[in-house]
Amino acid sequence: MNSIILTIWDAIRTLIVIGVIIFVHELGHFIAAKKLKIKVERFSIGFGPKMIGFVRGETEYAISWLPIFGGYVKMAGENPSDERKDEDEKGQFFASPISHRALIAFAGPATNIIFAVFAIAIAYMVGMPSRPGTEIGYVKQGSPAAKANIKPGDKVLSVAGYKVRKWEDISEGIAINPDKEIEVKLLRNGSENITIYVVPEKLEGTEIGKIGISPPMKPVISKVMPNSEAEKIGFRKDDVVQSVNDVQVAHVMDFVDEIERVKSLKNQVPVVINRSGQTENLILPLKLDSSGQVIFMDGIYFGKVVRLNPISAFGTATTETAQLGSKVFQFLKRLIMRDVPAKYVAGPVGILQITMSVVKTGIAGILWFAGFLSVNLGIVNLLPLFITDGGVLVFLLIEKMRGKPMTIKRQILVQQIGLGFIIMLFLVITYNDVLRLIRGTF
Repeated sequence: MNSIILTIWDAIRTLIVIGVIIFVHELGHFIAAKKLKIKVERFSIGFGPKMIGFVRGETEYAISWLPIFGGYVKMAGENPSDERKDEDEKGQFFASPISHRALIAFAGPATNIIFAVFAIAIAYMVGMPSRPGTEIGYVKQGSPAAKANIKPGDKVLSVAGYKVRKWEDISEGIAINPDKEIEVKLLRNGSENITIYVVPEKLEGTEIGKIGISPPMKPVISKVMPNSEAEKIGFRKDDVVQSVNDVQVAHVMDFVDEIERVKSLKNQVPVVINRSGQTENLILPLKLDSSGQVIFMDGIYFGKVVRLNPISAFGTATTETAQLGSKVFQFLKRLIMRDVPAKYVAGPVGILQITMSVVKTGIAGILWFAGFLSVNLGIVNLLPLFITDGGVLVFLLIEKMRGKPMTIKRQILVQQIGLGFIIMLFLVITYNDVLRLIRGTF
């Protein structure tokens, strides 16, 4: 019963996170429209039939039955097919100056990006795991990296032709290239440039590549989730793991690898920890969940936690938001160049599944991921995909260059073609999401 209640609570928090991001986007359009004296007929979170709502002034505020699929602000005279009896009617979107319409279209994505800065900044004030650089701290014995002669202490310069600045860049470059030889450039001993070629192997049960490397990370516990299996076993924050199953632990991956090695062979293993200078002995039960993962591992976190003051947090968040935005464009470039298969693109189902995992990590993780999703939503909405905000901006640019708008018939035709394209793309992505969900490969 408790697991059912926790799952329902996770689902509610997931919908709240996604709903907030959509709300922020539509709020940007709404505020801009109101400031520019455009009549807003409806402000809806989600699509489909109205679930709940109310009318205040000239605007109906509603939550529709499909909240995770988006939302919209319906402005008077916005749709080319709307009846237009008076071209000079005040408050009509089509009758407003081009600059006003462009500001309204841009306001949604801009608000998402601003929200991302605030969400990520607050996450760093609460406390975020430190972001490791590109130095390798661990190479798994017998792994593709070990066979390619990669060594602890090497610094990664590029992966598959793309420069890397953080460990996340390395992970992404390896993850999207399973069973494919990739070039990795390294700096060894601070001066020796080395180029190696390695074939990432698939992580069991997934389409994600790995080569068996990790950044430097001491086996110090940074967080134990309340009421988790790890807390019940006896793990506490700041515990240092010294050995597991009589195997000495110098790196977090020594601990993880030994647990993975014996989880199908034993029901429990001993672990020795150092707590405030005192040695403690614990017994770890190796109970597995439905996906074959050791249950207590979900409640334990390693790595240094960084807490920043507001000024530093906002500085870091601004830089990180810009980097996340650039990654979106880099990913799109890889898609176009076919360096990344379309199967790595997540749609609504995939985003829902990933968010449900993230909400279990705590408030800082939720805030950071909300910022990440918000940046993605903002950038994707600026792309010229006909029915996106970027598509509206393209129409307005054409109108500015021609001195007059496209004919209503042509605007409707282009929007219908764009809508058809988006629907097909949505179906393909959702199909991939459902397949990953069924196979348990998210």
